[in-house]
Amino acid sequence: MWLPMGKYFFKAENHMGSKVIIDDRTAHHMINVLRFRVGQEVLLCDGAGNDYFAILESITKPNSLVFEITKIVPSIPEPATVITLYQGIPKGEKMDWIIEKCIEVGVSKIIPVCTSRSVVKIKDAGKKAERYSRIAESAASQSMRGIVPEVTGPLSFEDALNHGNNNDLHLAAYEKEETRTIKSSINNMQPCSVSLWVGPEGGFEEKEVDEIINKKSALAISLGPRVLRTETAGIVAISQILCLWDGVK
Repeated sequence: MWLPMGKYFFKAENHMGSKVIIDDRTAHHMINVLRFRVGQEVLLCDGAGNDYFAILESITKPNSLVFEITKIVPSIPEPATVITLYQGIPKGEKMDWIIEKCIEVGVSKIIPVCTSRSVVKIKDAGKKAERYSRIAESAASQSMRGIVPEVTGPLSFEDALNHGNNNDLHLAAYEKEETRTIKSSINNMQPCSVSLWVGPEGGFEEKEVDEIINKKSALAISLGPRVLRTETAGIVAISQILCLWDGVK
């Protein structure tokens, strides 16, 4: 049995009948890095939960590939619990790593947030929006997701507070919270959409936590007795939520 090595996403407008055309940076990667040749079997995805087994039919120009679809199947189901991560923007390239790993774990959406302790500000972080999207697609491909989770442009803390669905269960990771954990917060609840707030290096300032609690009716939660780096906190929290709720009806 042929086992695909990752999958490749395509735009809806590039699906025509039994053919799929890939003519963007993915095509460049397939040709120049992976050395695809005519007859190559591949797994494609429309980003809407459908996987397409296909064979490379032709290379029509330097960076344009035509695939013949042989079979369409549902993608591996997405997590039953929709989780949006509001991530305080950290220093350096840590945000890249956070996007990649949280998508692998099962996050549904990531919103970078400029907080009081974020070194990178919106005018600088905005330049990385396209890079964030590329990382998201690559992580979704590698982890065999059926969608590419959205990574928005960075928001100010104030705009983040006014963003999203107030009907979500909002959880704010806070190192000074000592008793309330994710498990104690959600164990007796019916599964619902979750908005998870994680600060940058140094965490949220106390006044920011207060604002999240007051504006979003959020619960401040502890992620355990050990202090986690910002790039670890989101992964741990998402994993805990999905462990408790994923597949629960």
